[in-house]
Amino acid sequence: MKNKLLFFTYAVVNTTLFLPYFLYLLIGNHYPTFLNGWFPLIIFYVCNLTGTFLVRSFGKKVSTRELLLFFLLLASVGSFLGVLVFVNALWLDLSAILLGLSCSLLLPLYLTIQYHERRLFHRSFSGKDYGLAFLTMLLFMPLFIFLVKVNLPELAFGLYGIAFLVSFFLLRDLPHYDHGNMPSTSFDSRFFLLFLVLTGITFAVKSLRVLTDNHFSLILITLIVILLIGVFYLIQHSAFEFSLPRYVYWFGFLQGMITNFFILFGTFYLFSLQKGVYLYSFIYLAYGVGIISSLFVGGKVLRLFPKVEKVTLCGIALLIGAGLIFIPYCIPISGFLIGFFSNLNSSLLNKVAYTETTGLKDNSLLVKNRWGKLGSIFQQSLLFLLFISFCYFFKIPILSLLETITGKSIAPHLTDIVFVLRMTGGVILFGIAVCYLITLFFYEKGLKATQKPDE
Repeated sequence: MKNKLLFFTYAVVNTTLFLPYFLYLLIGNHYPTFLNGWFPLIIFYVCNLTGTFLVRSFGKKVSTRELLLFFLLLASVGSFLGVLVFVNALWLDLSAILLGLSCSLLLPLYLTIQYHERRLFHRSFSGKDYGLAFLTMLLFMPLFIFLVKVNLPELAFGLYGIAFLVSFFLLRDLPHYDHGNMPSTSFDSRFFLLFLVLTGITFAVKSLRVLTDNHFSLILITLIVILLIGVFYLIQHSAFEFSLPRYVYWFGFLQGMITNFFILFGTFYLFSLQKGVYLYSFIYLAYGVGIISSLFVGGKVLRLFPKVEKVTLCGIALLIGAGLIFIPYCIPISGFLIGFFSNLNSSLLNKVAYTETTGLKDNSLLVKNRWGKLGSIFQQSLLFLLFISFCYFFKIPILSLLETITGKSIAPHLTDIVFVLRMTGGVILFGIAVCYLITLFFYEKGLKATQKPDE
């Protein structure tokens, strides 16, 4: 990885955490797509969360290098298909599928390559490279938003496709890293079934917010419950081997819950407070800026607290950030903190996953990434189930809730709905906080047990 332009690839891959959401969120309402313009965003969201399980079902027959190059090409194709949206809105849906699958895996794949480079060739980015990547990412966000706002979404997709294609050509000369013999794993029906079940859950939950029929909503709620039972059954009856330290799985799962909680609950909360106009800046922009900032000043922030364990510091900051979401004008601060420390925490856990895995290093970050996705899916399912349960308990029409949290209209039960939202968010956040603090306690206890006593 000696090419001086590799900072560009680093920037492009990191934008997959937030930039496609901007594109599909802003573009969907301008075209006659299914589910009132939400369908492309829902499809992207579903594929982004579940794509890693689909890839895992086909086994680990190819290396991370080949997977990275393949998904860069797939992301490029998906972006270029978005250019055809002016011909037919269906191209936008197909674009969302391909780009969602690609974005599900690109970042962990690329980071694995970076770890290979450091371990095998002692090559890493310089401060100048990170600085150029930072400037590139800062340029991408306002440029793409501007193009969509001036009704040029085709150009935005075209530029994104070119960016992925350039990244492919910059990385195609990567060396073939020696990891020993690759396992000759075959198709795993359990992971494929898990992919189908999780896709069903995610699509049902995301579609629920735009439905207009109470009976159909109840059918979907029943489906979600059945699918959740199916997930737990699959996990319980699968032979599972921990190839990473246990706390990596739990922190990854809980972090996935927190980030999903902020984006989903924050969106609904803003609409219920009649502040939906601030959705892009308070939620997505704040979260994206937090991610970008952590890439370049995260290490300096950690060094400000030398006596606090790094993972513990990130965990406490994430919980504080999540708590601030209940104060309306602190929501952008909440988004920045969650974006900043979730990305920083991921970097710390990725390093542990790569260095301490008992399995194949080439696969370690993908394993950790899957648990984060699982946490996101679990949180959003729990959020909607509690929403609906509290609505029945307080006798609030489900349709009124759905219309309020999606900004369609102001329901006559607005005060009660805001109360239900706050109570639901409080219950979920309390549960996450308890689980996170317990995990931190055992994590700190384990660290002390492994440290040698001072002589």
